[in-house]
Amino acid sequence: MKSQKLTLRLLEGVLWMFSAFIFVPYLLVLLTSLKNAKEAGLFTLSVPSEILILQNYKIVFEQGYVIQGFVNSMLIAVLSLFVILMCSALLSFYIARVKDAFSSFLYYFFIMGMMAPISLVTTFELLKSLDLINTRMGVAMIFASTLIPFATFIYVGFVKGLPKELDESSTIDGCGPYKMFFLVIMPLLQPITVTAGILVFMNVWNDSQIVLFFLNDNAKWTMPLNIYRFYGYYRYEWNYIFGSVLLTTLPVFLLYLVGQRFIIEGMTSGAVKG
Repeated sequence: MKSQKLTLRLLEGVLWMFSAFIFVPYLLVLLTSLKNAKEAGLFTLSVPSEILILQNYKIVFEQGYVIQGFVNSMLIAVLSLFVILMCSALLSFYIARVKDAFSSFLYYFFIMGMMAPISLVTTFELLKSLDLINTRMGVAMIFASTLIPFATFIYVGFVKGLPKELDESSTIDGCGPYKMFFLVIMPLLQPITVTAGILVFMNVWNDSQIVLFFLNDNAKWTMPLNIYRFYGYYRYEWNYIFGSVLLTTLPVFLLYLVGQRFIIEGMTSGAVKG
């Protein structure tokens, strides 16, 4: 018994050592953002000889469009998140509860959407016909179309584990389909909703290609894309560039740290119930 506990402790220690390597890039970015240009160009983990947090980040905020990019990123991410979670939850409830050929077709159709690449030409023409080109709403709809299959796949396994007796009881109490879903089923989906929400938010926040292709106005660019613009101004001053990178990744990093427990709980509960 003691040997087993010792083995588990040693294994846990080894895993903690490997996990520490994940923080090395973040530490490099943090230290580099506090150095002067000469020390930053060495790309080392050494402590800066002079901490320039005020000078460096003042330039990043003034020239890096940080506030503007943060507002754009939040608008697009929140709008995309609302559409994705709402559509995916409703769709997964239908797929899990209705057992016919059409529901099976819908499930596999959306699963195929996880593998299908986005068609830039047809998407551009569609947004143009809907007068959504070069708008945050249009970009949010693109994110929704690409991530709804992923969120639906996560939801379906969880919804299948919910007892059907809840539906019957709600119907007897006079609830219609939508009232039953929003008042009875949706509150029970909280664990998987938090999980899907965090993963979707991270995907939308970190993406830069869709914004680059479908937003021509750089005043609407998100934080990841503003790094590219900022790099054009300070190509060889990596202390400023890494400061911009740190501010861009910080919201997602903090969100993942706070929501890591919910991600694990939601994924495991979905796996067991599915």
